[in-house]
Amino acid sequence: MKPAAARPPARPWIFNPALDLLVGCGGWSLPLLGLTFYLTQHETVYLSFAFYFLGVFCNQPHYMATVYRAYRTPGDFNKYRFFTVYVTLFIGLAIVIVHLAPGLFPWLLTFYLTWSPWHYTGQNYGIALMLARRAGAQPDADVRNLLRLSYIASYAAWFLALHNTGTASLPTLVILPIPVEFARYAELFCFLLFLVAGGYSHARLVRQTGLRALSGPLTLWATQFLWFLLPELLRYTTDLALPPTYSSAGILAFMHCAQYLWITTYYARREAEAETPAGSRPAPGATGFRFGHYYLILVVGGLALFVPGPWLASRVFGHDFVESFFIFAALVNLHHFILDGAIWKLRDGRIARLLLGRNPPDGAAEATTADAGGGLSLRWLFGPANPARWLRYGLGASVLGLGLLDQTQFWLTLKHSSQPALVLAQFFNPQDTRIYVQRAQQLMQAGRNSAAIDELRRAVAINPRSAPAQQLLGELLFRSGDTAAALAHYDRMAELLRPDLVVLVNSGVLASQRGDLAKAQERFTAAIRLAPGKTELHLYLAEAREKAGDRPGAIGEYELYAQLHAEDAIDPANLGNCLTVGLKLGDLYAAQSQSDRAALWYRRTASLATQTGRPAELKTAEEKLRRLGLKP
Repeated sequence: MKPAAARPPARPWIFNPALDLLVGCGGWSLPLLGLTFYLTQHETVYLSFAFYFLGVFCNQPHYMATVYRAYRTPGDFNKYRFFTVYVTLFIGLAIVIVHLAPGLFPWLLTFYLTWSPWHYTGQNYGIALMLARRAGAQPDADVRNLLRLSYIASYAAWFLALHNTGTASLPTLVILPIPVEFARYAELFCFLLFLVAGGYSHARLVRQTGLRALSGPLTLWATQFLWFLLPELLRYTTDLALPPTYSSAGILAFMHCAQYLWITTYYARREAEAETPAGSRPAPGATGFRFGHYYLILVVGGLALFVPGPWLASRVFGHDFVESFFIFAALVNLHHFILDGAIWKLRDGRIARLLLGRNPPDGAAEATTADAGGGLSLRWLFGPANPARWLRYGLGASVLGLGLLDQTQFWLTLKHSSQPALVLAQFFNPQDTRIYVQRAQQLMQAGRNSAAIDELRRAVAINPRSAPAQQLLGELLFRSGDTAAALAHYDRMAELLRPDLVVLVNSGVLASQRGDLAKAQERFTAAIRLAPGKTELHLYLAEAREKAGDRPGAIGEYELYAQLHAEDAIDPANLGNCLTVGLKLGDLYAAQSQSDRAALWYRRTASLATQTGRPAELKTAEEKLRRLGLKP
């Protein structure tokens, strides 16, 4: 006969209500999101450094917490051997491959940015379920599925906000071409699904435990709304338009990582207590759980995961430091996502016992942390032996020193940095393309465009796929009036990077100026596919088709623009273009001997000009009507 399972703890909290609700359940989300949004409007430069600095003490340690959990003992290492060995080797190989084949970089970055919110969502759901069980709830399969569906729906809404044809594509991202209208309706459906599925499942749980006991899971549900649905609601109901990538980095990443450290610290403490029998002293060489010791390991280990790799790749192998940093960051994150998904399972007996404070659910067998078979272990490195101690101190000091250098480099390359600061940054790492881009921007402000072009060409020589350098160089060449050089530059960009809207429009204008009307039409058509909401692009395409002698094609584009603005033609933002389009259509129809259609557009233009007080356009329309032998 099996012993009866221990009753859940009397209180659901991990540490205490305040800390658990604020950090573990994201209760600080609204004030932190508001503060961050305010600072982005006023102190963007310093805010970027603040997040980079906080990463040393929060974001990077949270990755190391997973590594520490999986590699700390031979038992854990062997239990997750597929992830600790084979997945790790695959990630290491991927780092080398992406450095050698930088064309893969946009795909890697997109994959990472798309997976990140899914990882955040899974963590929120898992902690919500854990806290509900600690509060005494017994969620059945239907409740768990509905709760999971609610969290998935919020992520799906964010996914559609990023991957649709209405999202302006960046050269470093690969956006899925989901039709924008479908995406918008699907987002609304996801929002309703989030409310209905989440509301019903939480109501079922509240009946079991009471509202107060379920404050943790309810706060997490509200946090999920703030992180993934509120930005979209603001986009549709206000003038605020947060980029979809907002939910993959910045303050959300910080809060997610703090949440992760909150739960892993609790687990590490409970694990240390479980390994020491009650009433006995720790075994020789063991020290029990000490938060300072544990946290120092996470900080130093986190720096070791993120900092040495990019510096080695840039200083030794000549790779762009900025791109190398993102490659390492993306792949270390992906390794973390995979490993984290494997080791934190409530159906694992040991995990359930330590996090829920009771026997594993459904009679699952308790996992062991010992393994006579041996395996990789970090115990020797963190043991009392003198060689291990000196090696540990030497490695730690080296990593901390490199971390300090990395922070200094970031500070020196901020947008407000002086020329001496950039010279020092170049001394530390001449392969950092931020240095040359910042110099070029300062030279542009001083009116020294020729010198700025030289700096940008140095950046492009280091990394031809540096989107900021290539875009700024293209803009300067475009302004210079050297249409041949500017168009050649944009053509090279099109081969190296996914063209963005500015590149497509500028290269189309340059091609039109040089008489390459086929290329101009190709670029403007691609720009319309990329940003269908930019109606003025139809004017560029219409002009190119008109120059090419394609009058029916030009008429089609002009009429499409007029149709799109039929309801808001008097808006000052559209009025000038609508009047010009009306006159253009009249001229094109007159050139095709379609006097009735020409007269129709001249009269529409005259009426609009009269209504809005535009005498010049009114006079022109009336003169054109007289040429057709008609009265105005």
